Amino acid sequence: MLTKLRVRDLALVAEAEVSLGPGLNLLTGETGSGKSLIVDALALSLGARASVEQVRFGTKSAVVEAVFDVSGLPVVAAAAAQLGFEGVGELTLRREVGGRGSARVNGRQAAPGQLRELGRLLVGVHGQHEHQALLDEQAQTLALDAHAGALELRARVAVGHAEWVAARRRLEDLERLRARGLREQDHLRFQLEELRGAALRAGEDEELAAERGAARHAVRLGELSAEALESLRADDGAAAAAGRIRQAAGLDPRLESLAGRLEGLSDELADAAGELRHYAETIDSDPARLEALESRLAQLDAIKRKYGGSIDAAIDERDQLALQLEQVDDLDSAVAAAEGEVGAARKALEDVAAELTAVRTAAAAGLAAAVQAELQGLLLAGATFEISLRGLDDITSDGAQAAEMLFCANPGEPLLPLARVASGGELSRVMLAIKSAGAESDRLPVLVFDEVDAGIGGEAALQVGLRLKALGRRRQVLVVTHLAQVACFADHHLLVEKSAGAEGRNLVSVRELRTASDRATELARMMSGGVTEKALARAHELLDAAV
Repeated sequence: MLTKLRVRDLALVAEAEVSLGPGLNLLTGETGSGKSLIVDALALSLGARASVEQVRFGTKSAVVEAVFDVSGLPVVAAAAAQLGFEGVGELTLRREVGGRGSARVNGRQAAPGQLRELGRLLVGVHGQHEHQALLDEQAQTLALDAHAGALELRARVAVGHAEWVAARRRLEDLERLRARGLREQDHLRFQLEELRGAALRAGEDEELAAERGAARHAVRLGELSAEALESLRADDGAAAAAGRIRQAAGLDPRLESLAGRLEGLSDELADAAGELRHYAETIDSDPARLEALESRLAQLDAIKRKYGGSIDAAIDERDQLALQLEQVDDLDSAVAAAEGEVGAARKALEDVAAELTAVRTAAAAGLAAAVQAELQGLLLAGATFEISLRGLDDITSDGAQAAEMLFCANPGEPLLPLARVASGGELSRVMLAIKSAGAESDRLPVLVFDEVDAGIGGEAALQVGLRLKALGRRRQVLVVTHLAQVACFADHHLLVEKSAGAEGRNLVSVRELRTASDRATELARMMSGGVTEKALARAHELLDAAV
């Protein structure tokens, strides 16, 4: 259950804390007062897309925070724990827009995607125009699958479809390769032989480039090395000094340490002379060796230009070509094996799609009957509602058929697709009827309706209110409404008000109407635009009837 919603510096809301309770929570207020801002704030806390334009003018960032009691929701608590957000029966989703743009769950850093993942388990938000989604065939099919409890089966179909498509793609690749014929294979073999003939070794180009640099200056390097070595041989000062100091140390022990240091220096110079001698002996001034180096480096440069720009890339290309041609060598058997994989994947897909079809067929009539019954109570007594399953040309990731909702508002008229015949008010009631009929299968603990009563009034509005009240007995429901006939059913009535702030700018605030008098005043305003004795009397009648 959503217990609190805190909002700071979002659009016209400077600061507000909305407390919600179980059952039906109603948000009312004058047109343009900012009722939908509260729904927007909740959506942001659930990971909805954010924009810096939502930040209140003159401030750096907006913050929204939704607090949920999940003590009775083990699935949600387990999902939060799996994501690394543990809490003791409470889940706090926090979002900052602008500024650092951070997201937090129970005080720990989170990603908006993690907010969305948790939000999908907590809240279903139905916006002002969401009933238009009912006009979409995919949405209608999804609604049927949710009612049928077939979402897991639907996911299995999607996995099976993806595996079949991948197997078919592998087969097509092999068939294309075979269709290219021997000419293409010969070209691949030529490239492989060229790379193999180059006898590539990682890092060889760098080693040879260093050797070439030395070979180009071999004469001068030899001269310098010989001169340095001669100097070391002629200058035996360190060894002589070490010997003399060692003799002196026999007379004065304080010189023992110095004698050891000079002996070490003498040994180091001897090592350096040996290393220099070895270097001088390895210097190769042979023009033939330099020519061989230049030739090999030119070959390696040509290979690098042709196969990826580096020795490592050329080696990778060589290995890939070898693997590809290994497959080509037995292409017929590879194609046959791929055909078998496609057939097996298709059979598995058809089997699971048939399961989904059976579940949908069984559930379609039941959902249609339940929606039909709800529509009667929503003053669409003459309306007819059915769900038709239309077979698709081929199995898709959604299954082998699509659900199409058919509607007729008046007796004697033909059933036609909902998108072609339903008015705005009728669509609102159909959506509410579907939600009411599927309330038991819908496991979301919180349902939000933003002006689901658009386009209706009078007795139809009262019936919508009754349905929302009934939903509130099974779920926590938050409704934005402009109809007194709906608002009178509230378990918790929240009034959204817009007023001039200290800076002369309009600000939005939210307060709960706790007394019958305050609620009647608001219902009277909603019905007549003003608070008259007649409107107040009608408001009290509505409140008394809604108890």
